[in-house]
Amino acid sequence: TYKIMGYNEEETRHSVGHMLEALRFGAPPHGGIGMGVERTAMILTGEQYLREVQAFPMTASARVSVMDAPSELDAGMLQELQIQVRKP
Repeated sequence: TYKIMGYNEEETRHSVGHMLEALRFGAPPHGGIGMGVERTAMILTGEQYLREVQAFPMTASARVSVMDAPSELDAGMLQELQIQVRKP
């Protein structure tokens, strides 16, 4: 952005270099002000619970369904769900 505005690298580093350096470690927390995609989805869908609109909701033990992915398929689960795996 600064380059587009006509600033050279030295001027940019002098004016906002400290912020650019800090952002290398991640964006700062927003203090709860950010609405978030999930909360917006809750409002739009009328859901009462956040986990209903999250792509990968956490369990009570703070794990998500994709943590151990890919993992071996459980034959009992496949049978229960009536899923057949065909090898090519």
